[in-house]
Amino acid sequence: MYHCQICFYMITEQDELFTTLKQIQPLPHFTHEYLQSIGADASLTERADVILADIRQMQVEEILAFLLSHKRKEAELILLADKEQTELLAAKEDTDITDIWVMPLSEAELRFRLIRWQKTYKMGKDFWQTQNYLDSTINGLPTLIWYKDKEGAHIKVNEAFCKAVNKTMEQIEGRGHYYIWDIDPDEYAKGEFICMESEYEVMEKKETCVFDETVKIGDSMRELKTYKTPLFDLDGSVMGTVGVAIDVTQERLYQQMMIKNANTDFLTGLYNRRYLYEYIGKSQEENMTVFCIDLNYFKSINDIYGHQEGDRALVLTAKTLQENIPDNGLIARTGGDEFVVVMFGTYTPEEVENMRQTLKTRIDAEYTKDEHFQKISASVGAAYSQMGKEEFDVLVGEADAMMYREKEKSR
Repeated sequence: MYHCQICFYMITEQDELFTTLKQIQPLPHFTHEYLQSIGADASLTERADVILADIRQMQVEEILAFLLSHKRKEAELILLADKEQTELLAAKEDTDITDIWVMPLSEAELRFRLIRWQKTYKMGKDFWQTQNYLDSTINGLPTLIWYKDKEGAHIKVNEAFCKAVNKTMEQIEGRGHYYIWDIDPDEYAKGEFICMESEYEVMEKKETCVFDETVKIGDSMRELKTYKTPLFDLDGSVMGTVGVAIDVTQERLYQQMMIKNANTDFLTGLYNRRYLYEYIGKSQEENMTVFCIDLNYFKSINDIYGHQEGDRALVLTAKTLQENIPDNGLIARTGGDEFVVVMFGTYTPEEVENMRQTLKTRIDAEYTKDEHFQKISASVGAAYSQMGKEEFDVLVGEADAMMYREKEKSR
């Protein structure tokens, strides 16, 4: 996919060497440019990607100093030297020399070396392309990506990972879990963290595994869906893991919000009719008591003071029910000013009647505290199962009928 132009610069008095160089065909994705001079030229040296200098008739120290001072840092330098010069150059281990070719070389030998160099050079560019693909891919994703060795040290991470832990790639490289996530080992042991344990599981199973993990980022806990895959060494042994983590904290909050919105009444926060019947359908409880509550003269609130005050009366009713119903009770708003309470467990008729009267008394007491709600009151009907024989709809019908009888009395 990439395109690379190589500028060859040959310093030589022998035209046959330059001719052999120009006869080498470019590999795919490459084009060649050729420059030549008898002596070293500063401007040509600065342009070149590859410098092939025949130094057999030159002073080694002088020409080497010239070439190293004028070539670009990334340019490759190949010296064509005689045997005596080669031994001198080989001692200069710290110099920026790519290779030394001992001269003289036949045309076939020179062609072989040029082609071999060409393939090696292409491997470097292919590696660059692969690295570029990898970095562009992982850094362009919002997900956290990391590579670890088998001891848990981070070898490579993407930019999203750095942002999450508020550290640079240099700070992360070679460091372990506790440092990177700013978590104390004792805190890790006490918490619901499984990051390190899951790494061991992946390496043991030698296959990709999926986990739900909790990590501490700053002062907040985040929920991650992680995919972890073992990395294999040349001999087939596991040498580490690669992980991809999707932060699903917000997604799960949205899911919870959607579930809540689907199951609850927006105004009062109580369960709605849909959830009530769904819950009862799944319940294993046999004995239950049902209370149906309706507000008397509720319409007058809306007519006199407006719907905003009517809504406030409904919220007050819901709050009063929540404060007076035990934890084993379920409260739902099933209609405009209609509420249903379900209590699980066995109660005597006297206990049910006492609870019904208490609910009405406490609801009405809250209405009397507000000058706008003086005219309204609650009608409460009750029905209870005997040995779990009654269906829920039957109980609701019985409680509803009693509620309407109470409503008639209030009028």
